[in-house]
Amino acid sequence: MSKIYSYQKQDKLKSRKQTQFLFAKGQSMNAFPIKLIYTIENLEQLIVYLPSPFLNLTTIKEKGQLQTGVGAPSRTFRKAVMRNRVKRLLREGYRLEKPAFLASNTLQGFRVNLFFLYTDANVLTQKEIQDKIKQLLARLSEKLNQLKNAKGDSRKSSEVKN
Repeated sequence: MSKIYSYQKQDKLKSRKQTQFLFAKGQSMNAFPIKLIYTIENLEQLIVYLPSPFLNLTTIKEKGQLQTGVGAPSRTFRKAVMRNRVKRLLREGYRLEKPAFLASNTLQGFRVNLFFLYTDANVLTQKEIQDKIKQLLARLSEKLNQLKNAKGDSRKSSEVKN
């Protein structure tokens, strides 16, 4: 199996601070029944967190950082077996769609945190979940490209002023 389809420890959103920040300040988009909550932080915003041991600013500057979490509410899925199944399906759908997302974007200079939340009581098939995740990642890709273009335009205008 290829490394591009991996979902390793460094790809998982584990930090409690980052997760709390994600739910407090993050933006969201829906492709029913999956809700994507995300934050996009550029390098200038991350320098504020300089003493944090979780940040390696040189790798974020060169490659970027993408971390993801998944969840299924216990209010909707009372039994842990069903919650774990839904989370497994979400992780698998993301794992298969991540290479296409990374190929369409360069995360250079950005840290992107994602959280996929399953909101419906009926569980879809793996293929349907993967299609929904693909839709969400395509919309996120458009937002990232808009941010990069805006960032590039601001640099060009500042160079013209000088």
